[in-house]
Amino acid sequence: MKKIIFLLINKATLSIIFHFIIWKFINLIIKHKIKGFKRDHQFFIKKKKISTDYFSMNAYNFYNYLNKLKSNFEYLEIGSFEGNSAIFIAEKFKDSKIYCVDTWIGHEQYYEDKNFNEIEKNFDFNIKNYPNIKKIKLKSDTFFCENKNLEFDVIYIDGDHHHDQVLLDCQNAWTLLKKNGILICDDYIWSYFDDIKKNPCYAINTFLKEIKNDYKILQVSKSQIFLRKLD
Repeated sequence: MKKIIFLLINKATLSIIFHFIIWKFINLIIKHKIKGFKRDHQFFIKKKKISTDYFSMNAYNFYNYLNKLKSNFEYLEIGSFEGNSAIFIAEKFKDSKIYCVDTWIGHEQYYEDKNFNEIEKNFDFNIKNYPNIKKIKLKSDTFFCENKNLEFDVIYIDGDHHHDQVLLDCQNAWTLLKKNGILICDDYIWSYFDDIKKNPCYAINTFLKEIKNDYKILQVSKSQIFLRKLD
């Protein structure tokens, strides 16, 4: 109930709340698949340098949607950290092309205990055997400005979590996302900042109001929202 109240406070539409509730029940039915993908990925990353595993719980959802795309899909992620999500995709979808955009600079309060020189070294180690992963050390604003000619089948936003940057990343990502492409926003139901309007959820809901009927909600999970860009 707390999460539904959180969504309401953050101006989520009734459709989003409906999808959140429905997926709570669906996840109970498919929990063995979710746990299986989580377990397999956790085993896989034992040979990698992952200080904090933020991704394994999302592995099944990513596979479920990306597996329906053409094999050589183009994937962009804003915020790569240690490359956990990127190496999952590179391993599962060997014909895909993966762009990882990050500054590897710890600037937010909740990363104050992290050494980002080590985080970046971990990323470099983890991706070294994947030629389909391209590392791009830039601010997301700069990347979008310099690559307006690119188009992506999937874009995953998990960068700076402050409202203004989340909103801007969503807006910029939408312009590079192909028709019928998938936009994934991380930490959708997440509250860190005391001011509710500073968190990602409020920014994402503001963005959804801007694009109105140009999207379809695919899934709302505990931490992420999956959207499809309509024709």
